[in-house]
Amino acid sequence: MARILCIEDSQEFQIYLSSILKEHNLTFVSNSNEALRITESGRDHFELILLDVSLPDGNGIKILPRLKEAMAPRFVPVMILSSDNDIITKVAAFGVGADDYVNKPPEPNELRARIDAKLRTAQSISQEKSVLEYSDLVVDLDKMTVEILMKNNKRESIELTPYEFKILKLLLSRPGQVYSREMIIDRVWGIDKFITSRTVDAHVSHLRKKLVQSQVQIETVLSAGYKLALKEKT
Repeated sequence: MARILCIEDSQEFQIYLSSILKEHNLTFVSNSNEALRITESGRDHFELILLDVSLPDGNGIKILPRLKEAMAPRFVPVMILSSDNDIITKVAAFGVGADDYVNKPPEPNELRARIDAKLRTAQSISQEKSVLEYSDLVVDLDKMTVEILMKNNKRESIELTPYEFKILKLLLSRPGQVYSREMIIDRVWGIDKFITSRTVDAHVSHLRKKLVQSQVQIETVLSAGYKLALKEKT
């Protein structure tokens, strides 16, 4: 059984999915804002996302990159379910990260087979990426542990708070990319939380101090935000 997020506004189609995917745990949301709120909160760990193109608050394809980023660095397949069979729409979906595209209404056996295939792929990839390494930093996503590989080949464990770990995980998903304070708030705390920029700065400051022995550092980009980078060798 897999946890699947279904972003679909049609109650009729929600019932249809529930009837043919009984072996899975389905969570339904009906618009883009709900989808981003639940994924970027980090509270739920979905293994696959079913995404409709036509949503009440816009085109579902537009939020696909943010869904992928919210799940990073875990690989969570996103399968488009749409009545739009236009080739331009399909190309656009694959261009921003869709892992499959199925036309509505899908044939039940085919949909189950496609979902099973994507889940197998995701499981294989997740097993490979449960531990991330960047320079001398080793991050275990499952155990939520962080270690620094020292010059004597020993490992120095770092104790992080849950929010510090989420910030590091976010920055580590794309080293070198600048994340604004607003982006960090959305992806670490969730868009439904009232968090100020000072809170982000305080957490980043504490995280920096804990990474002082590592070759990995958090750099401030003036008027833009933060990014993960390597210290210059002296």
